Amino acid sequence: MFKGKFITVEGCEGTGKSTQIKLLEERLKKNIKIVSTREPGGSFGAEKIRKLIFKSKKQTWSPMTEALLHISARNDHLEKIIKPSLKKGWWVLCDRFVDSTIAYQGYGNGIKLSVLEIMQASIFNNFHADLTIILDMDVKKSLK
Repeated sequence: MFKGKFITVEGCEGTGKSTQIKLLEERLKKNIKIVSTREPGGSFGAEKIRKLIFKSKKQTWSPMTEALLHISARNDHLEKIIKPSLKKGWWVLCDRFVDSTIAYQGYGNGIKLSVLEIMQASIFNNFHADLTIILDMDVKKSLK
């Protein structure tokens, strides 16, 4: 169905996701059309939802509301940027994807993993990355 490749990069803040994506893009763009993007965000609608999620440190969403906002942003991002780019044969490099929702909203905010997995599989029709790169680093070191 898709001609391009979808590569996601996951890891906590400060692990160098954005830096590694830029380096990978520089290396690959000589031979391949590349789109680099991020989540939450990446499309016009998803960026609006991102602003809503992170608008104020005082704003606290319930764990499920936060998960649904992230999933809504991802749906817009998939439909407007990721899938159209892949259909053209371009490679998409994405800073975060579904694994971040499992980590932050699941493990972090206590939503049952099975609920998140069912929601994402159903909404995204089992769409997944061709490759996920996980940057693992001690959290204390990464936050410095």
